[in-house]
Amino acid sequence: MTINLHALMLFYNVALTGSVTEASKRLNISQPAISAQIRSFEKQYNILLFEKKGRRLVLTPFGQKLLKPTEKLFILEGQIESMIEDYHQHPQGKLRISGNYLATSFLIPKWASLFKQKYPKVAVEITTVNSQAALDKLMNYESDIAIFGSSEITNHKANQLHFTDICQNEFNFVAAPNHKYANRQITLEDLVKEPFIMREEGSATRKKLLEVCSVQNVSLPIIELQFNGINEIIQAVVAGYGVSFVSSLVASPFIKRGELAVVDVTDVRIANNIVLCSHDADDMEAYMRDFISIATANRDTL
Repeated sequence: MTINLHALMLFYNVALTGSVTEASKRLNISQPAISAQIRSFEKQYNILLFEKKGRRLVLTPFGQKLLKPTEKLFILEGQIESMIEDYHQHPQGKLRISGNYLATSFLIPKWASLFKQKYPKVAVEITTVNSQAALDKLMNYESDIAIFGSSEITNHKANQLHFTDICQNEFNFVAAPNHKYANRQITLEDLVKEPFIMREEGSATRKKLLEVCSVQNVSLPIIELQFNGINEIIQAVVAGYGVSFVSSLVASPFIKRGELAVVDVTDVRIANNIVLCSHDADDMEAYMRDFISIATANRDTL
């Protein structure tokens, strides 16, 4: 049985917009033509997709059930169109990398630079998302390589994917060098009384801090300043206000220059593996495999 994809597309757009009128405007197809094709589709398969409630069209229970796989179908269609467009716009290839903030800010730039020296005509697209979204983009073939913190994703529905450990990322409590707790060992209970500077709610690092407080049965810190970027956090701490909890990859250069100091918090040692994730090597272009080789060859220099 061959499914009428055009009729499915009409159903999908009517469901999205909530009316035949809006779907007609979006698709530039007449309202009668849309209505007729959807009715024909319903008749062909002996199903009912919409019902009228007043002046509105609403999905039937079966229509609601059909909407999700139909959405996946047309998302996949869009991805195929993008692949074809990329093929024509980038005849030498295009490498799409997704990663969390830490990866795209501190790891990928060096690797991308080395890669471009070898493949100057291959386009490189780097997208910053959270760790779970990076994995999802890879699984949906919206990216070719994903780099993220392995403990920050909620599931590994990815047995068919390949994971390569890049480095271990530790987390440090940091303060300005002249802060009273700089280079000292104290308890978490004492430290949370200080004003904290952190990323926005939902960030992986902030979640880790709150989890530590919960495990140790310590009051949650008061977040006095909140930024969407880690550089802003570092600069605020360097300026002398409050403390923060950040990745050692981020903090190390500032600590080495004496602009930041570590606060040694008793019984708090947290680390996270940064992983590079990809599809099977046989499904990848040679230049994609080369990027992975560049990343793994240079992980010891981080």
